[in-house]
Amino acid sequence: MPSKPLAGVAATGVRLDTLRALRDRLAVEIDATASARDVAALSARLLETLAEVAAAEAAEPKPKGTALDEFTRRRSASASGRTNSA
Repeated sequence: MPSKPLAGVAATGVRLDTLRALRDRLAVEIDATASARDVAALSARLLETLAEVAAAEAAEPKPKGTALDEFTRRRSASASGRTNSA
């Protein structure tokens, strides 16, 4: 599955998606180049981008679940409270 062009992803304004697209583009460029100097520069930038992706992923809020998940959790807690008190 071909990825979207970097410019298209960047235009969305979603930083994490843009960093991931940049990461993927840098990896492709590293594989395609024959110049040791270019590989070194691209590799350094790839490592920086990987660190930024990891930091951005860690900063994302964790999903809390759906309303149905909350309902099910409360119902289970209520049911277990009834069986324990009987």
